[in-house]
Amino acid sequence: MSIEGEITIKVITNSGVAKETLITSSRPLHIPQLFIDQPVQKVAETLDSLYQLCNTAHRFAFLRLLDKCKVISLSENEVLAYQLLLDLETIREHCFSISSKWRINDNQKINKNMIDLLATLKEINSTLFSVGNPLSLLDKTLQSFACIKNLVEKLKTQLTLTLIGEQFNAETVFSNIHNFDYWIKTQSSDCAIFLHNIQQSKFGDLGKVKTQFLPNITTAEITVLLNDDAFIAQPSHNGICYETTPYTRQINHPLIQQLSAKYDTGLLSRVATQLLEIFELMSRVKGNYTQIYSEDIHYNKVASIDATSAIVEVEAARGKLIHSLTVQGDQVKAYRILSPTQWNFHPQGILKQMIQALNFNNKQDLVNKITLLVNAIDPCVGYKIKVIDA
Repeated sequence: MSIEGEITIKVITNSGVAKETLITSSRPLHIPQLFIDQPVQKVAETLDSLYQLCNTAHRFAFLRLLDKCKVISLSENEVLAYQLLLDLETIREHCFSISSKWRINDNQKINKNMIDLLATLKEINSTLFSVGNPLSLLDKTLQSFACIKNLVEKLKTQLTLTLIGEQFNAETVFSNIHNFDYWIKTQSSDCAIFLHNIQQSKFGDLGKVKTQFLPNITTAEITVLLNDDAFIAQPSHNGICYETTPYTRQINHPLIQQLSAKYDTGLLSRVATQLLEIFELMSRVKGNYTQIYSEDIHYNKVASIDATSAIVEVEAARGKLIHSLTVQGDQVKAYRILSPTQWNFHPQGILKQMIQALNFNNKQDLVNKITLLVNAIDPCVGYKIKVIDA
């Protein structure tokens, strides 16, 4: 089992009905306790080694916390570069999950173009930061956007050919539901085939339930909540179990609104969001970071006599990630992490509601449908499904 742990989904059925759904987690939520009374540099290294999924998101959050606590000073230029790395990480994690989870059967081979695409993402990172570890506290050299411009163009071409296919472009496919449906029915890319199979299986509205998106919680409120271990393990706010997913982020996009009008909060609306977000982020990568300039980065860490605290929110691939820090001198005195997985797989949360609403023919049919829903909510999480017929 990885450091991220796994979710166990236990469903008790009777006469073809899901009577009870129990969702438990083995995710090691105590990890931030290891940071207490440790030097800032040691915590930076530990974050890097422990968190492989959403590594950039976790480490960017830590740098921003240190900046807010005035331990280090981040330039606007490097913050822009880190945000670019975060967008690329979300693209990578969405692409990886699509290549490994969007499969009609277990015999389907992974598209070699996806491997080349992931290699290009890695090359962009290493070219942008030519010297040093990009998100470490050690010296590093940031290159200008011009140095990665050709690689970014290459990435866009690879994304289009691998995920969309020939004769189509993302702008047209995602412009409205009519074009989206036409692409699904006429294109032979792995993504189009997978989505068409959902439509043909009449799974478009699979798992549709009423849901509430995580609102902005005030700093004062979240500060109190993060000090509660029970909240970290099973977060809710004002008695509501919210969700924070790519679907949450993209709900106002015209295509997702049209899909939601047809399929509600069901499967097709959610998986389409994941694909759409890749190209929304790709557009941002091309247009929002062109002003990044070359910079040699060195931090003169400031050790404050008084304890200083800060909270940072980062939109990671899975949803909203929250870190909080208290630092005094060169040592971390308190550290809390609230991941989007804790919201999305809350025992009373969105997944449980979806499962309870399912109709199924037999045990395997139920497992298959739950698998589709889990992957649509959080394709990166490790999980196992147990179905018990009472």
